[in-house]
Amino acid sequence: MTSRFWWTSALLAGIACAAFVLWRSVNAPLGFTAQQVTLTNGIVLRLVSVQYGKTHIDPFSPPWKQWMSRLPEPWTRKLKLNLPRNLNASSSNSVLSVWITSSKAAANPNQQSFGVRIGDDSGNFAGSSSGFGFSNGKTPVVPHYEGHRMPVFPRRSPELRIRIYDSPWNHTKLLHEFRIRNPGLVPLDETPPLVTGPLPQPQSAGDLEATLTSLTVGPSDEWPPTANNIFRKARLEFTCRQAGQPTTNWVAYHVREATDATGNSTDGNSWNHGWSEDRTFVSFSRWPLPESEPWKLKVEFCQRAGFPTNELWEARNIPILTNSVTFPTLTNQLAGTPIVIERLGPPEHGSYTHSDSHSIELKVMAGSKPDDRRWHLTIARAVDSTGRDVTANSWSGSDDSRTFSFNVSTNATSLDVWIAYAPSRLLEFTAQPTKMSNKPDTRNPAPVQP
Repeated sequence: MTSRFWWTSALLAGIACAAFVLWRSVNAPLGFTAQQVTLTNGIVLRLVSVQYGKTHIDPFSPPWKQWMSRLPEPWTRKLKLNLPRNLNASSSNSVLSVWITSSKAAANPNQQSFGVRIGDDSGNFAGSSSGFGFSNGKTPVVPHYEGHRMPVFPRRSPELRIRIYDSPWNHTKLLHEFRIRNPGLVPLDETPPLVTGPLPQPQSAGDLEATLTSLTVGPSDEWPPTANNIFRKARLEFTCRQAGQPTTNWVAYHVREATDATGNSTDGNSWNHGWSEDRTFVSFSRWPLPESEPWKLKVEFCQRAGFPTNELWEARNIPILTNSVTFPTLTNQLAGTPIVIERLGPPEHGSYTHSDSHSIELKVMAGSKPDDRRWHLTIARAVDSTGRDVTANSWSGSDDSRTFSFNVSTNATSLDVWIAYAPSRLLEFTAQPTKMSNKPDTRNPAPVQP
């Protein structure tokens, strides 16, 4: 009798566990009410979970893994548990995670199939960060699921708008917009905005003084354009002085970090920089913070010209060779670091020729940097064998391995270059952004055919 009772109890417990697993695989975690929509092509999109914090639970993993993932990571490593890699946020600030399912299996279940943008009725939209590795896949009852990490969102807004697009790589077609209560709401009376001063705002590092003259946020010009463009870009403009004199030798290169009082943080990716009239500018579109309050900005400035002679490598008569000829590697030292010219010739991937010029590439490598600052390889000047000045800093690669592109004369046979290797300077500003003309869309759109 006792044995029969034990087996009956075990069977009932097993059935209960199986039912719980099935229920959790198709429903949202406790505390969140799932939403779903059927698109015009019959595909069902389901918003399963929106989580806020530093630790995020994969709602599609088995219940025991969801429970074990709450344990400290050193414990789970010591127990050699095969837990998803994506459970903990990769920054000190709390973030949102958005989990969705589709009734149609993905072409590749290990990759995200949808684009997710999150914002408010004032148009403060941002997207998911890359490289975090949220789980994507399927379960016995879910053909496709995926999670998106959202480090930037309007934390003051009581309600959030979650837009789902047909691709993670562009914004050509909106599938649906969900609205939810903001789980990461930051009350104004509990966390006041950052304190900022008026513009123009000067800051100094050594003999370099950069003055922030404007901080604006407006519509992004990312391709492809859409009639209802919620995508934004931020633009910063500066004037520069060195040793007390106006200078154009420096450029605002990159916004290393932008934060606000609510916990939003971004590193200003998808950026460009340069000079326009008497100002250096840097702009970025991944992802601007909400425009309603001040930002704290860490901006990296790089020197492009005006180097002392002893800080330049003057490499003369470098032969422009074809891909079929071995290039004679050239080596020198700058700031105690080995610098190597590895190649000068036609582009390795594609090429183009105009009526009086064609494109060539110069590949330069740097050894270990001298200190903890960020160091940059720079072309201070470049002249081809016909005397044509082709100075440019269009490049690809990384800080220690850059491929520079030049448009030289079609009959050029060699190139003279002046190479610099110099540290950047990091300056901090706190400013209130100004919103450019970008009429927000407050409609709740109907589903469309993907």
